Amino acid sequence: MFVVSRVAIVSFRNGTDRKWDECSLNGRSDFALQERPSRETEQMFDFGSQVRGEPVIVETTPKSSFDGRLALRRLWRGKILILLSGLMTVIIAVALLNTMTPTYTAVTQILVDPADLPVIANDLSNRQPQADSGVSIAESQTRVIQSDNVLRRVIENLDLTQDEEFVSPASTNPLMIRVKAILGMETPPASRAPVNLALDNLRLKLGVRRAERTFVIDVYVQTRDPEKSARIANGIADAYFAEEASARTDVARRASEALTSRLTALRQAVEEAERKVLQYRETNKLVTSSGRLLSDQQLSDLNQQLVAATLRLADAKSRLDQARRMRTGEAGTALPEMLQSTEMQNLRQQYATLSRSTAELAARLGDRHPAMADQYAQQRDLQRLIQREKERIIDTSQKEHDRAAANEGAVRRSLERAKVETAGNDRANVGLRELERELDARRSIYEAFLRRSRETSEQERLNSSNVRVISSATPPRSRTWPPSPKVVLPFALLVGLAVGSGLALLFGARRDRRLAWPVTQKSMSGARSFRAVDA
Repeated sequence: MFVVSRVAIVSFRNGTDRKWDECSLNGRSDFALQERPSRETEQMFDFGSQVRGEPVIVETTPKSSFDGRLALRRLWRGKILILLSGLMTVIIAVALLNTMTPTYTAVTQILVDPADLPVIANDLSNRQPQADSGVSIAESQTRVIQSDNVLRRVIENLDLTQDEEFVSPASTNPLMIRVKAILGMETPPASRAPVNLALDNLRLKLGVRRAERTFVIDVYVQTRDPEKSARIANGIADAYFAEEASARTDVARRASEALTSRLTALRQAVEEAERKVLQYRETNKLVTSSGRLLSDQQLSDLNQQLVAATLRLADAKSRLDQARRMRTGEAGTALPEMLQSTEMQNLRQQYATLSRSTAELAARLGDRHPAMADQYAQQRDLQRLIQREKERIIDTSQKEHDRAAANEGAVRRSLERAKVETAGNDRANVGLRELERELDARRSIYEAFLRRSRETSEQERLNSSNVRVISSATPPRSRTWPPSPKVVLPFALLVGLAVGSGLALLFGARRDRRLAWPVTQKSMSGARSFRAVDA
């Protein structure tokens, strides 16, 4: 809406000034005349004298205001333009949707548990993180999924170098080649390999994101074919698992190789320590048996033999003393069990039987009977035989005592010699024990390295990572780009209607100005610009 306003200040002879406002709107003019005193005018002009002049025209632009009814009238007049604009944008949107190549996004979800499976103890690659480091591990795995090693596996497994979407054929147009060379857009020869081109394009079509407060990683792949998107997404998951297992195997293999290379030096050190111990023993005549020095073993054996010989000597002496006390005893006196012999038992049994028969016969016949003399003679014979057997037992006990005493003395003398020899060996054992400690230390280190080398060698065949796919990618049912016509067409219609409305308002405003211009010129035809005639 445009408003033209003119203010004319006219000086009159009576010394007052009046303000004449003329407003023109849509070709119509309203006039308002109001009288107001002007102190500034009185100071600038002397109204007491007659002054001749012409009307003074001062043009001002009033403040604009929005008129809703006027805007609606303009929109109504431009309704055809608005409808054509909306229809045109819808037609353009449909054309663009048909010309755009649709793309489809497939998603696979991978769960990464920061704690690995406890398959074996002392696993080199086993992760047991702290409570606050799990998120960092999950974020690191998102970077691993986007790494070149994983993506190169996908390219190799799915043969993406033969896919024109990832490796477009080079342009053969000489003009395009020349323009690219001039603009510096030509690809360097080192980067023209199909694998590198496929890697760059795959990286652009790939998206990896970890949901907040979870260890779930979403892998997005966007291509022109829904089945291809799903196949690549699942291929990335498989390649990630293979790369993770390969990395763990490589760690175990490097550790095993390092341990194996160190084992040679450790084995040589153990062999050198063993040679030193053997040479020292030969030099100092330190013979060992079952891990013990022979002198120490002999000393221990002699101690045991001395104890046994002392016990046997004591037993023999006790038998000898009892045998000597038995010499003065009667023939029928009971003997200790250890002095009993078969001959003595038979003699004593015969003597007891003869004594009973003699007593019975004496009771029946009397002591003076001639038959009693024969009985008494038999008793005396048996007493002599028993006494002779006692002497033989005493003699045997004496010999056993002498042998026990001699054996005990020999063992004691051997023990004294062994003590002297052991005392000399103890001084040599100081250096031997130092060499043996060195040997034990080297052997323990060698055995630990050998055992660890075997463990790491076996770990190359184990995979303890706790990572799995919780949602495999499937071909998407709807495209990702361009958006659905259900969204694009209503939006295009609204944009077209908005553009048409703006054009209708603009054209309506220009039309109103054209209609208002003749009226404005007519009302201003009698006025002239400011010019002083007299002073």
